[in-house]
Amino acid sequence: MAGGILPGRIQNRVTLRVRSVEPYSSELTGEQLGVIADIAEKYGSGIVHVTPRQTVEIPDIEGSYVGDIDKLLSGSGLYTGSSDRYVRNVIACSRWCLYNAFPVTDLALTLNRSYRDRVLPGKTNISLSGCDFSCVRSRTSDIGVIARADIELTDKKCKKCSLCVKEPLGCQVDAITVSDDGVAVDTKRCIRCGFCTNICKPETIRVRLRSFDIFLGGCGGIKPQEAAFYKNVSAEDKLFDEIEHVIKRYEELADEGERIRDVIGKAGLEAMED
Repeated sequence: MAGGILPGRIQNRVTLRVRSVEPYSSELTGEQLGVIADIAEKYGSGIVHVTPRQTVEIPDIEGSYVGDIDKLLSGSGLYTGSSDRYVRNVIACSRWCLYNAFPVTDLALTLNRSYRDRVLPGKTNISLSGCDFSCVRSRTSDIGVIARADIELTDKKCKKCSLCVKEPLGCQVDAITVSDDGVAVDTKRCIRCGFCTNICKPETIRVRLRSFDIFLGGCGGIKPQEAAFYKNVSAEDKLFDEIEHVIKRYEELADEGERIRDVIGKAGLEAMED
């Protein structure tokens, strides 16, 4: 079946997997929600399901109506996708999360525009996390990205407000201490989320450098596997270049049905370089 059109449990019926082109692949406007609701009521069973990949599934659609529904979707910035060997919906944590070291939603939008119709040797998930909490499972995706914020102390005097160490806003890994001598950061504990720089009003703590860690070969399913660290890149354009390079190497090295972890298993992580 075409991408995003899945066989239904009822004969001659399908499930439509729907995602948004605008405003962003995992965000929906009120108008788009209305369109999805109308389709579910008119053509389906009146219910929808939100998938782990941040898409919406509309079940129990009669196959003959798919063409008409596709026109309704495209007129609202929605489209069917993804399934089978199509690149899955590129997901990211929310743009309003306080812990973002770097907002990654626009990066996911760019990647979805680039890869939404790309057919690869096997199922491929790409996930972008704004910090090390990795809420969107970047460590168990075929290609996972985690934004990093390396911090530093400035010459601006700490006011000892203690927001950076006390709940609920304080450092989640106890990497910061505040004493009479000022503030100190344990670099071995720090996970480079950068959240402390968001709440430090005197700017005693600031971001020195933002970058992205790339992980490859993770997956969920019946045999979950954690992704392996691949490399760190310092800019968005380099991140896009590396993802495209990995996908091309995957296409070159994989047999049909193999995922990135299978390629790494037989050829090694270094094979993804060149």
